[in-house]
Amino acid sequence: MDLVELSRPHVDEKPDCLEPPRHIGLLVSQNFFTASTGAIGDAFRLANMAQLHRGEDPPYRLTVLSEEGGVVTSSCGISIFTEQLSRYSVGDFHAFFVACRDTAAPTEPNDRLHSWITRHGAMASLRITQGSKLAVVYKNASRLAVPVFLFDDDFVASRINGATPAELALSQIERDLGPQIARKVALELQTNAIKHTRPREGDAKSLTTASKVRESARWIQENYSKPISVAQAAESAAMSKRNFRRRFKQEFGMTPLEYLLRTRFDVVRTMLSSTNIPVGKIARRCGMGDGNRLGRLFKERYGMSPTEFRAQRHLSL
Repeated sequence: MDLVELSRPHVDEKPDCLEPPRHIGLLVSQNFFTASTGAIGDAFRLANMAQLHRGEDPPYRLTVLSEEGGVVTSSCGISIFTEQLSRYSVGDFHAFFVACRDTAAPTEPNDRLHSWITRHGAMASLRITQGSKLAVVYKNASRLAVPVFLFDDDFVASRINGATPAELALSQIERDLGPQIARKVALELQTNAIKHTRPREGDAKSLTTASKVRESARWIQENYSKPISVAQAAESAAMSKRNFRRRFKQEFGMTPLEYLLRTRFDVVRTMLSSTNIPVGKIARRCGMGDGNRLGRLFKERYGMSPTEFRAQRHLSL
């Protein structure tokens, strides 16, 4: 997951007339849920990688914002730096994603978001579609509409109430880059975005089980630095290992082990980007063993060593 900024195009001998990357905005607040907001960053990062493998420049860059700017801390204690929302207008973005709560309940966005959208002369249709999207249309007809996606900052709730954050990002990627790239990203995300099973409305048993799985995910986030196992996570949800694995993947689109690894890598990347702590010490703090093990797993996952990743991040600042 990359919540700070996606890869920027490299400066080379290509013509200056190349289009700049599409600017994606992601608005978060304190105690944001890492799994849901991280899915947005992952989707656009993977789209960049897919285009790079085709010999194209990365099509996206991501900016994470908050109302006040500065450091924002997730529900599992991961801190990231954010840009202040007021420094931008909605027209600065190609698409904008907003992490919020209870998106199925309101009929209008909050007053601050409404004011920000309309601040620079943007006349917006603020009708929420299926609890997940706002259509923004400018008074100036020569400008394209900027879609603003609202998603519930709770992965389980979003699966019940509407599209998941990953599915919203994939829908934008498909419009921009076509279905082939969107399918490739969906497979990489392991989200079951093309075909998935949702709990039936009114099925109390399914919702109770989903709640248990959600709590187990929070338990994993809180204990990621410890040598925890799937069996312990299943025990925290009062479920058998087999049933726990099945229901966890149904709710989150990934296995409990992958969820744990993603959480750990989330912290690793944040620490590599924002600190000078040695790689070996980061590995121990994040439950990743020693520096050699972390280096091997990191390169398998991201195609570069932790040291190379850190150097790349520092160069982009």
